[in-house]
Amino acid sequence: MKRSHGFLSGLRRFIRVEDGLVTVEWVALTAGMVIAAIAIGFTVMNNTKSAAANIGGGIQTQANAKYTNF
Repeated sequence: MKRSHGFLSGLRRFIRVEDGLVTVEWVALTAGMVIAAIAIGFTVMNNTKSAAANIGGGIQTQANAKYTNF
């Protein structure tokens, strides 16, 4: 019983003192920002892959046309 009393009093103290709450808020905010950055990076990477392939193909075609005649 004494062990659970210590846990409960620690939990009450954690809820009452704002330091722990601020830490939890910062961790949640940072995790949200990291998830958003990963999602944005994934979206940008997938949407630019085909455009980059088209540009690279055009450059390769032009280079082959110009430099294979030598």
